[in-house]
Amino acid sequence: MGDWAMLTPGPEPADPWTVRCVLDRESALARGAAGTGATEHVLAANVDVVWVVQGLDTPLNPRRIERYLAVVWESGAAPALVLTKSDLCADVDRVRAEAERIAVGVEVRVLSSTDPASISSLRTTLRPAGTVALVGPSGVGKSTLVNLLSSTAEAATSQVRSGDRKGRHTTTRRELYRIAGGALLLDTPGVRELRLWSVEDGLDQAFPDIETLTGHCRFRDCSHETEPGCAVLAAEAAGVIDPDRLRSYRKLRAEAEHQRLKEDPLAKKAALSERKTALKTMKFHQKDRADY
Repeated sequence: MGDWAMLTPGPEPADPWTVRCVLDRESALARGAAGTGATEHVLAANVDVVWVVQGLDTPLNPRRIERYLAVVWESGAAPALVLTKSDLCADVDRVRAEAERIAVGVEVRVLSSTDPASISSLRTTLRPAGTVALVGPSGVGKSTLVNLLSSTAEAATSQVRSGDRKGRHTTTRRELYRIAGGALLLDTPGVRELRLWSVEDGLDQAFPDIETLTGHCRFRDCSHETEPGCAVLAAEAAGVIDPDRLRSYRKLRAEAEHQRLKEDPLAKKAALSERKTALKTMKFHQKDRADY
């Protein structure tokens, strides 16, 4: 949802509009399709801002937030992290500080449906003719936000399960709502599985603290695993980079590379050839050492 089309009147009174063309997309929020992830699934197009929504009735999930931010950055839209249900959180300041460490360079908003001032503050970020998409798992309050921000929207909502605070997938399709002042809000169903599609640039923007350090590594193709002279490993040892965050970066990078090789047969062939050459080199060196 989100493509713009050019229409002209006619040709008949019973058929008052004709689609002449679909305009090029300025942004596309995409993931690998659920299941195999073998095809691209576009969640939204021509979105200006994406609100990554997380409910504070459950512990913050840093790894999920990092994954969402990488996908949003890759889309061409600007991400923002929206933390809902602050009235159910015992230590909002601590959680907000943690979220800001995860979402480096991203605006973090904390709000509650019971706090009108926080909703009003969020409303001021909406711009005329701008489109904002809401993404996140079920039960975090995306549809409730839409209803609070619009005086006319009637997005369906339901209670989360009391046992595990998980949502019930009340929103089953994408729905676009017009907000007073000219902004558009795109409500989306809860995402159970956010498979990566193409996030090469998105990863760099989601992990700017790690990406900045890579330029200081001894080797240009450093994988930040065991290489000597790795600036990222040095930062981890010094306590500058959280080990869990670095592991998340490696995991997402490996997942993105795996997806790239599936999409590009030539890249896959080149990677296999490089791997075979490396194995032959290892065997040669082992044999060479055995001769001494």
